[in-house]
Amino acid sequence: MRGLYLAAGVLIACIPALAGDLTGEVIITKRIGRRTVSPMVYNLRGTAPPVAEIEKESVNDFARTAVLLEGGKPETAAPQKVEIAQRNGRFEPDLVVIPVGSTVEFPNDDPIFHNVFSLSGAQPFDLGYYPKSQSRTVKFTHSGIVQVYCHIHANMYAAIVVTASPWYGRPASDGTFSWSNIPAGHYRLVAWHKIAGLFSTEVDIPESGTAHARIRVPVDVER
Repeated sequence: MRGLYLAAGVLIACIPALAGDLTGEVIITKRIGRRTVSPMVYNLRGTAPPVAEIEKESVNDFARTAVLLEGGKPETAAPQKVEIAQRNGRFEPDLVVIPVGSTVEFPNDDPIFHNVFSLSGAQPFDLGYYPKSQSRTVKFTHSGIVQVYCHIHANMYAAIVVTASPWYGRPASDGTFSWSNIPAGHYRLVAWHKIAGLFSTEVDIPESGTAHARIRVPVDVER
């Protein structure tokens, strides 16, 4: 009998997991101008010295969008180490998507002081004032949206999307994205836009084959 149980266990282990793929598309229903991207959301202390002029051309909204798939009990992706530089009076890049446990380094490449901080509930922090060629690092241990600003320069705004899901990223320049080998089941597809905020839709992943999903992000032209 013990041999029978052992054989059954080996047989079950050999059965491939039921998993499918997902292809999707983020649809931006309205365009957004560059001047709307960096709103003054805090009453910042101090007087800001002159910073580089912000370019006036429009930006690709998909570059300011994060997508992730929530649901099931997957393992979190391995932590990463990424960099958001303070350069030319702005954050570069101004949006990153990272797994829980990742660290973000904030080097100052400008010939002036910056003071990077966040009041976001997911992980508030204040790195203090520091000059060119110095850097500070923050480890993000909770999932959520972390909005980042500079106490000195009101136009500086970045966002860090921290997720426990292994299926995450940013859509391509045409809004498309895809993930493979997702365990079959019911999931929540989330799109977060740097200005418009959070949008979601439900999606079912088949036991084999590919599911297709669209998620619409309404973005106001003027705010």
